[in-house]
Amino acid sequence: MKIIKTNCIVLKKKEMKEADLLVTLFSKYYGKIMATAYGIRKSKKRNIVSLNPLNEVEITLLQRNNYYVVKDVEIIKNFKNILKNIEKLEISLYILDSIDKIYYMTEENGDFFDKLVEILSFIDALPYVKKGYKYYVTLSFLRRIMIEHGIYDINEISIMIGKNKEENIQKYRELLKIQRNSANMNETQEKMENYIGFLKKMIIIFENFINRNLQTELEIRKFIMEEFYGN
Repeated sequence: MKIIKTNCIVLKKKEMKEADLLVTLFSKYYGKIMATAYGIRKSKKRNIVSLNPLNEVEITLLQRNNYYVVKDVEIIKNFKNILKNIEKLEISLYILDSIDKIYYMTEENGDFFDKLVEILSFIDALPYVKKGYKYYVTLSFLRRIMIEHGIYDINEISIMIGKNKEENIQKYRELLKIQRNSANMNETQEKMENYIGFLKKMIIIFENFINRNLQTELEIRKFIMEEFYGN
């Protein structure tokens, strides 16, 4: 049995039997991993909180083929500010669910792991999140996924936009310009409030585009509290 140590983001956890946990991890060097933490729910030596979703951890695993057992785990960062704010939490849980659905087991992607930590750190550090900016961050994440998988095609996306596509493409470019050129975060967030309806529409377009091209089932309406479809 091989021993490996790697940094991970905890995507989700599931209770098993009386004392075990099955955790899904997105790791820097080994891609997505499912590992079992035996006895952790009753252990006095290991802290069950360390395997909560949204934690960045350094984890030691026992590996036999594609079977992993948690040997040791230490929290690096718990993104505690995300947990205190419902807007931040909605975005972040959607991001974790999307990573879980898109990435296959043991698909190595160290660069995207670093990007994921950067995204969560950015959300965690925001002093507040207005609705428009929440949608913009979500849209930016989906765009990053499309670029990462080589499916970002503005011409094909413009076809999916349908009517008024030139106007809508112009709005999309305006959004990117706002993010680049606004003097501060307060100004950026205020400007984004003028694009709420458009941002919601673009998220659905991007999500459908990803689902079709990557054969997955992202579904934002499970994570955003207010009604998302039909507006």
